[in-house]
Amino acid sequence: MKKFLLLVILIGISFVKAAVIEPKIDIKEIKKNNFLIVSIYLNTQFEGINAVEVYVNFSDNLVFLDYLDGKSIITNWLEKPHLQSGDVRRPQIVFSGIIAGGIIGKNLNLVDLVFKAKEGGEAKIEIDKKSKVLLNDGLGTETKLIALSNSFYISDIKGKPEIKIKDNFPPEPFKIYLAKNKEIFNGKYYIIFETKDKQSGIAYYEISEKPINFIFLAKPDIKELSFKKVESPYVLEDQSLRSYVVVKAFDKAGNERIEILPPQRILIVDDFIVLLVCIVIVFLVLKLKIYAWCFRKK
Repeated sequence: MKKFLLLVILIGISFVKAAVIEPKIDIKEIKKNNFLIVSIYLNTQFEGINAVEVYVNFSDNLVFLDYLDGKSIITNWLEKPHLQSGDVRRPQIVFSGIIAGGIIGKNLNLVDLVFKAKEGGEAKIEIDKKSKVLLNDGLGTETKLIALSNSFYISDIKGKPEIKIKDNFPPEPFKIYLAKNKEIFNGKYYIIFETKDKQSGIAYYEISEKPINFIFLAKPDIKELSFKKVESPYVLEDQSLRSYVVVKAFDKAGNERIEILPPQRILIVDDFIVLLVCIVIVFLVLKLKIYAWCFRKK
């Protein structure tokens, strides 16, 4: 009966010009405490799509843990997947993002959601009908949407809570952009950075600022630096711009990519004056010593 209803729905979809968002689950049964990855897929139905806003409902015998965006077609996140505050008996995940340039196709991965099976019984994951899909028509026109659901069974047998992420590659190389705008951050210098990871997705970023060594002018030793977690955009602590800015990007498998923004200023006016004074003092001291030595010779 279920197969028949699914066939009817799919036939109906083929005749209706509407985008389809579907949660796909590869298994029909899972043990309690086990982890489960649910892929959220988009079928554009031959229309160009450039933005989505998706609400995912799930039964209260599941716990939302994390998301993986390494395979996602979303190029710019407006809201990364997170729990929507509200009724705990009707938990809901929301995310939204932009697909630069638009896209047409089927089985397009929006995101992979990671759940933990909390209690036995039937579990359900469904796309809420208030979700939105916008056309790539320059007007942000909302297209019709067919929101599907999927279900599976959680047995009372306890399993091992583990999930294996196959990812042996670091995040993609990225650039660190320096910016300043009097309208934001009180006119202070800040940096913007972002990268992607095609397998497990980006977990977090870390940053360190190391003042330049004016004697050796060498790059800092990464192992000796102290890092802290940050998000982009980030306001620089060293507003004189005389520090190396080191940014680490970590994926969800623990691989890292390091990029460095070199000091934008080595010497400024004050430094130059101090250096000039020091040179003059050294020159005068040497001149006096030479003069004294010559005087003693006479």
